[in-house]
Amino acid sequence: MNEIEQSISKEIREWSFYNIEQPISEDTTTAMCPYARKAWDDNKVDIAFKHDQSFLPVYKAIEQFDDSFDITVVVDVAYEPQAYSFHQRIESINYSIASGAFNDLNIWVMGSHPDDDHNAALDDSGFVQSNDISYAMIYVQRLAYLQEAANKLKHTNYYQLVFGDREPDHVFETREHFYNQLLENGYAGNEKERRYEKEASYGNEGWHYG
Repeated sequence: MNEIEQSISKEIREWSFYNIEQPISEDTTTAMCPYARKAWDDNKVDIAFKHDQSFLPVYKAIEQFDDSFDITVVVDVAYEPQAYSFHQRIESINYSIASGAFNDLNIWVMGSHPDDDHNAALDDSGFVQSNDISYAMIYVQRLAYLQEAANKLKHTNYYQLVFGDREPDHVFETREHFYNQLLENGYAGNEKERRYEKEASYGNEGWHYG
């Protein structure tokens, strides 16, 4: 990594600590993402960079995802200026994955854009930005693990705490649909997903940003 990439990587780690690893509210010990701290502590977070309009770094992260890391964060410093277009591109990538365009159906991609609406559940009061570079982030993770965690959380108040009345139903429904397709194709789970089942039961549903 060059000096700028190192600075951004350090900033992302600090942002994660202050924003998604702290309790959602004073009334609960549940964090926005309890899984995040463990992933960082276990050196299971990979960070890649996208420096131009090409999505090759994202495609590479998808094609090479092999559970050496729990998540690959692709830092997009050349992101599409419109948040809507950015998220439409992310959605189209997920449809491509589900249709078999890549070598693994068990992948889900999420993204956060600088112009996304602020999530009130994120308390960033302790975070101080250390550079003046604006960037989006694209997250590559296991589809099955995220959906299986979500299935557990449906019976808790996690989503109400995190999203309030602005729950992104369309995204959740699409992910569940592709997960069901994965089951139909013979997916039966593996040790890596089961390894984190305990964390999921305490309120983790992947890395949520925005």
